[in-house]
Amino acid sequence: MRTLLLANTILVLSMAVATAAAAWTRPAHMVSAAIAYDEIATTRPDLLITIAELLDAHPDRAPFEVAIDRSVGAERDRRMFLECARWPDDARRTAYDHPSWHLSASPVIAADATDATRASLAERRHETSGQALQGLTLNLGVMANTRATPSERALALCWVLHVVGDLHQPLHTAELYSAAYPEGDLAGSRQFVLDPQTRAPITLHWLWDDSVHRYGDAASVSSRAKALKERYPRLALSELKAPTMADTTVFAAREESYAIARSFAYGGELVTGQTEATAPPVPERYWRALRDLSERRVAVAGYRLADLVIGAVGEKAASRTTER
Repeated sequence: MRTLLLANTILVLSMAVATAAAAWTRPAHMVSAAIAYDEIATTRPDLLITIAELLDAHPDRAPFEVAIDRSVGAERDRRMFLECARWPDDARRTAYDHPSWHLSASPVIAADATDATRASLAERRHETSGQALQGLTLNLGVMANTRATPSERALALCWVLHVVGDLHQPLHTAELYSAAYPEGDLAGSRQFVLDPQTRAPITLHWLWDDSVHRYGDAASVSSRAKALKERYPRLALSELKAPTMADTTVFAAREESYAIARSFAYGGELVTGQTEATAPPVPERYWRALRDLSERRVAVAGYRLADLVIGAVGEKAASRTTER
């Protein structure tokens, strides 16, 4: 009974963190998807029809119809792919939602954390909040399985695009435990700053989420993706020198993000408030550095997503989606 209670408690906590901590904003997910789509179009254009056929079988049609609008042909297919990456956010609080799949956060323990906090974390064996890695492993398998139904593979593709993107956001992989936050800061969702663009109070988590792009129209997303590809070409990114096996890519992304969270996001340079009323401004130097890091992470995510989709869909493209 005690084990069951503990398991249920951990599940509730992880879902609470995942709910409080959103994802890259929907536009940022669309940017990473646009980079991935352009890479696939360049290296494996033959897969675009297969991908479009899968997404046409997606069981939650409404968001895709909105995204498509009146576009046709190649533009229609591209817009479906961009919607696919953001769809897990559009599906929040529906039967398709999996709140715990948006996060895989390990503790970052500040020097001033109390003995009680350290003991509590040790008793919990520093467990991760959220099941993003588990969800991603499941969906990678379904996406690559031609014996799964097209609807199942379409759902899996969207979750892969989304979760891989999330794992490149540092505050989806870490949460701070300190004297001020003895029970954790919910991946930055309990810390507040003033938005450098609007001067309104926002959470530290949202500062990261919203740092890449804020507009959800296809044209601005495409323009932003093009700019990031020019700034961060694939061959210039050291993160992409490692093998492109799915497991290696996923765990590398998480470890890179966690390192950034420890050294920069929670590195001590930024002062935050514990309420909206006490939210301080973000220093310009910190904001510039944060944006640079976020843009690079989204670019890396886009290239990795292209590789993952090509690996999962490309090897069996001849089977198409009609095989059972």
